[in-house]
Amino acid sequence: MDKVCIVGGLRSFIGVEKGMYKHLTAEEIGADVLRALLNKYKISENDIDGIIVGNSVGGCGNPARLLTLEAGLPENIPALTVDTQCGSGLEAMAIAAAKIEAGLGDLFIAGGAESCSTKPIRTRNENHPDYIKDGNNVYNVAKFVPGSPDELTMFRGAERVAVKWNMDKEELDAWALRSHRLATQTRDEGLLNDIIIAPNMRNRDEEVNADETVRPKISEKLLKRLQPLVPNGKYVTAGNACLTQDGAAFVIICSKKYAEEHNLKIEAELVDVLSVGVDPNCSPASTVPVVEKLLERNALKVQDITAWEFNEAFAVIDVLATKELGIPESRYNIFGGAIAYGHPYGASGGIITLHLLKALDRLEAAHKNSYGVCSIAAAGGIGTAMLIRKV
Repeated sequence: MDKVCIVGGLRSFIGVEKGMYKHLTAEEIGADVLRALLNKYKISENDIDGIIVGNSVGGCGNPARLLTLEAGLPENIPALTVDTQCGSGLEAMAIAAAKIEAGLGDLFIAGGAESCSTKPIRTRNENHPDYIKDGNNVYNVAKFVPGSPDELTMFRGAERVAVKWNMDKEELDAWALRSHRLATQTRDEGLLNDIIIAPNMRNRDEEVNADETVRPKISEKLLKRLQPLVPNGKYVTAGNACLTQDGAAFVIICSKKYAEEHNLKIEAELVDVLSVGVDPNCSPASTVPVVEKLLERNALKVQDITAWEFNEAFAVIDVLATKELGIPESRYNIFGGAIAYGHPYGASGGIITLHLLKALDRLEAAHKNSYGVCSIAAAGGIGTAMLIRKV
């Protein structure tokens, strides 16, 4: 069985919902990243065995196929859309890796694209059991738990985790401040410039040159003033939770044989990726057992991992990572996390993978064979984690 390798990748600048990409679809943003990626690495279109795209709030109809055609790729290239909500991008990579290991192809582009700005307006069919007669049936948040629909289900889950682990509100806000501070430093020093592109704005006047929600001037005083997002809650606010975003990110995943035959520099080996389910009412907690299982399955300990990237949908995840799992802060989300950058659902797996590769370069620039882990806790209580080895 051939080894699975990551050659490299690109992401877009990340925009807030109804912000700089408000008139661009997920397929358009993703197509620009995909085309730029193929041009950067000189990948022959004829060698691509498939495009695998994570997408959570699109308009159905296999957005991956439309994205591939928008990018101008040949019609014979198949495309697959994956929806495990927040974990869609990592799951797309897992599928690509599995196909390569099974001998079903040698080269795949995997990641995700999302546009909260152009997502469809969703309404319940009158035949659906949750339909409200003579009521408002438009909804923004999908149903993740049996029972009555709940637009606040994700916030309630984070609030429950904060209560269960006896977290401190000031500590959560401190993680949010850290995220923006590190993201600001990263931007000012240009540490991620070589993995970011600005999508084509389609003849509009908007200028795109930065991730839109990084806040250099955010303060502890401001965070203290923000009200809880859950009625009668006290932990989760708009300051220590991520915003809804637009963006795309893709990586090139191939067999070692393909990379060697085509003189492609391998960034890392994709060693393992897996998912674990937990109580869907406490979905952020899924990041703990999935990382524990990933390490156990590969006979590794926390101290064996050089760099960690977690999708920081809520600051409660930072506390779980550092206190429950014991991850050193100095090796965790060193460029800042999703509280600063945002969380374009299906694209986030690709984003944190790219940040992880850069973190490994920065933390162990002179060493080879260092390990990195990225993890996402997804809506519905599914945690996904991936182990890579820098080569």
